[in-house]
Amino acid sequence: MNSLDDIKERYPNLLSVQELRDRVSIMELALYYGYQPQLRKGRSRPVLTHPEYNDTIIIKNPQDAGRQVYQRAGDFADSGTIIDFIRNRLTGIFSGFNRPAEHEFKNVTGVLYDYLSIDPAQVARKRPVATERKAEKAGQPFAGELFDIRPLEAGNYLLKRHIEPQTIYSPEFAGKVVSQVTYFDTERKCTESYRTVQQHPERSYRTFTNVAFPYYNGLSTEVTGLELRNDNVKLHAPGSDRYSSVFVSNPPEKVSRIYLLESAIDALSHKQLRLSRGDDRFDSVYFSTGGQLTPEQINTITRYIHSFERTADWKIYLAFDNDVKGHLFDLMFIQQLTATKFPLTQTIAANSYIGYILPEEQQYRRMRDKLTKEIGACNKAILTQFAAGSAQQINDLLIAAGHNSGQYIVSIPQATGPLSAFSKSLLKVTGFNERIVMEKSTDKDFNQELIRQKAKF
Repeated sequence: MNSLDDIKERYPNLLSVQELRDRVSIMELALYYGYQPQLRKGRSRPVLTHPEYNDTIIIKNPQDAGRQVYQRAGDFADSGTIIDFIRNRLTGIFSGFNRPAEHEFKNVTGVLYDYLSIDPAQVARKRPVATERKAEKAGQPFAGELFDIRPLEAGNYLLKRHIEPQTIYSPEFAGKVVSQVTYFDTERKCTESYRTVQQHPERSYRTFTNVAFPYYNGLSTEVTGLELRNDNVKLHAPGSDRYSSVFVSNPPEKVSRIYLLESAIDALSHKQLRLSRGDDRFDSVYFSTGGQLTPEQINTITRYIHSFERTADWKIYLAFDNDVKGHLFDLMFIQQLTATKFPLTQTIAANSYIGYILPEEQQYRRMRDKLTKEIGACNKAILTQFAAGSAQQINDLLIAAGHNSGQYIVSIPQATGPLSAFSKSLLKVTGFNERIVMEKSTDKDFNQELIRQKAKF
């Protein structure tokens, strides 16, 4: 771990969120401040308790500080990244850093800078459990032979979601949707792998069939995971690579349209809605990210796109859900793809805001000025649209931009309107609007739109 002086020399201003996350593990910070590991609980997701504050937290992704998140036991609102972990405890465990006169996030970074300045030897004495956890296997890689995979059965779950066989067996999705059979040992009262079932056919099993969508990482033709869906099932099969793998439909000879959605069911729904409008062209590829979006998945998607033969006017359609999370995914995808022309660095922002540091170099100055002008136009439109609203309501929708500690920072409210406006502005000033289009359902997602359309007839 670097000393405080080393970090300040390298980062004279505010550290980016990702740099902070990469450098400080929630679990190690918690251990240093008196949390105690519950060794009998949570092998894959460690559980730690602070006896003085009666605070129990569960850690996800313990092997990777950059992806590590937490949740307080029994409290879904108290969860998130290391920034959330500190912010939610400034009046408790980290009260020594809580200076009400200062900006809240200066207090948060105070905790982190203080921790980064600690002698590594002191940290090491608090680290045995964290080190042990990192040494544990993160889980077995996906092994397709452990699952009973069959052709999609006729009376499958997709019919309940109003998805018709015409869509399921369209050129895009033919062979891309299968059935997965789960075996429950009635005597041992547990689910068994397909390999165990094959080795012990004499046992008594109850079977359950799920719809399964194979996931791929774009590096080979091997299946790297399965998204499983049924009435009471919405999960990924054990061992599935959720971080870099995606569901991808069959590509046409030449790709014209590329659709990105949160679920494979939404992808099927989108295709069926096109069919209902008389659009039966086989010119598109559909991707599903399984309800999330990671930088690795974006890399996988772009790797696939570069491998396709495309028409001259090909486009990417961001068709994530029409809610705040979906618009955040839009911005995340756009920010990563436009970084070669105009790099943004995510940073700490006030609660319910997304913060980015704009590049200061001369080569980006013209583009930054254009983006600033676009932000001003967005704010003007919001002021006009919500003129009758309260001052607080209007302020909660305005995008803030300006210099802070020598850096030009933009703070975007986590609301669909401002997020959409900023994403479109970023596309416009970088010229990527010629390739990337934001397309949203008239409902929360395209399956809901499909169901609503079906209800009309």
